Amino acid sequence: MAKRRGFFAEMQHQNRLREQRERQQQRATAQAHARATREAERSRKEWERNRAADARRAAALTAAQIKEQARLHVQARQAEVDLLNATLAQQLEDIDAILAATLEVDDYVDLASLRQPVQHPPFSRPDLTQPAPPPVPPPLSPEPVYIEPAAPVGIGAVLGGKKKYAAAIEAAQAQYWEHRRQWEQYASERHAAHQQAETAYRERETQRLNALAAAQAQYEAECAGRRTEILAANVRLEKLMTGLQDREPAALEEYVSIVLANSAYPERFEVEHDFAFDGAAGELTLTVHVPHPDALPTEKAFKYTKASDSITSTPLPVKARKDRYATAVCQVALRTAHEIFEADRDGIVATLSMTVGVDAVDPATGRDHFVELVQLATDRATFEALDLGRVDARATLDHLRAGVSKNPHDLVPVSNSRGVRG
Repeated sequence: MAKRRGFFAEMQHQNRLREQRERQQQRATAQAHARATREAERSRKEWERNRAADARRAAALTAAQIKEQARLHVQARQAEVDLLNATLAQQLEDIDAILAATLEVDDYVDLASLRQPVQHPPFSRPDLTQPAPPPVPPPLSPEPVYIEPAAPVGIGAVLGGKKKYAAAIEAAQAQYWEHRRQWEQYASERHAAHQQAETAYRERETQRLNALAAAQAQYEAECAGRRTEILAANVRLEKLMTGLQDREPAALEEYVSIVLANSAYPERFEVEHDFAFDGAAGELTLTVHVPHPDALPTEKAFKYTKASDSITSTPLPVKARKDRYATAVCQVALRTAHEIFEADRDGIVATLSMTVGVDAVDPATGRDHFVELVQLATDRATFEALDLGRVDARATLDHLRAGVSKNPHDLVPVSNSRGVRG
């Protein structure tokens, strides 16, 4: 048998699961479920808010407040029950509609749509691409300028003016050179500070450029890895498409894997497939694994009992449980055949041989074994003549002369001793 899921099959399976969840949100039961969820959460929060407030005022609680708190608690518990019942109804509806769910969609998979474009995320360190502005040289005050004192004129030049003038010149020069010394020291200190700032700036820029180079190298390596991975996937896809055109058994098996992985079953009724294709005979042989009967819900409804402040469930009658499981198993067989024949537009699969069963423990030996519940062999023309939207699954299998267990729920194996093609 072929592996259950390949690369493209798993990708399609995840996509279909996501689409299934989106469709469920649009259905009436899902809406009821959502409303019940919101109401349960709202009631719970309101009850908790009131309980917290009442706890702070516990000594002053009045009888009316106690009554209101009790009412809110009952309301929250009832909302919880409503949520449980809505969830249960959704689960049972999904299981009962296993066949109908696939009739709503086209099971053909356009392989060309699986081609992946090479897309890269933005560079994660754009901050490293912008250099910081270099330090600006500090402005300096104007250099001191020597201004010589004015020479005395007139009678002042005669009456000791020359000595006073010489003394004024000496004082002016001394003052100038002191100002000059102070200015040069100030300029030197500003220049040294600027040199230090430039040195620190160059160090930071060196660190930034090194970090940028490392980040760019890592980014380019990641981009190259993505390109390699996506191009390899697209090459595999091209080979698959070519192999399918050439009707290669391995390619058909991979395509069937994608189709079946695209088929999302209910969470409480997961199904797995093993299969192999005989190209010469044009026959696909499948083994379909359905869940154990214990995986299905056993409750009919939930209810809240105020007296004991408890939530209990009403059990689903045994007959209803057996009928639901038997119908689901029969629907799985028809759904699988329908999906394969509908998806195989080129008619590569001419006949289909299928066994549907469950993995269980043999009570006699204690060993794991596969219990066969349905054995079906059919051809394309016979199956495509059916109107599956109007059939009863068990009656259809009888019409196709399939072997069906008389009691699938109790894991009674199919009594067709001749085998699936007997």
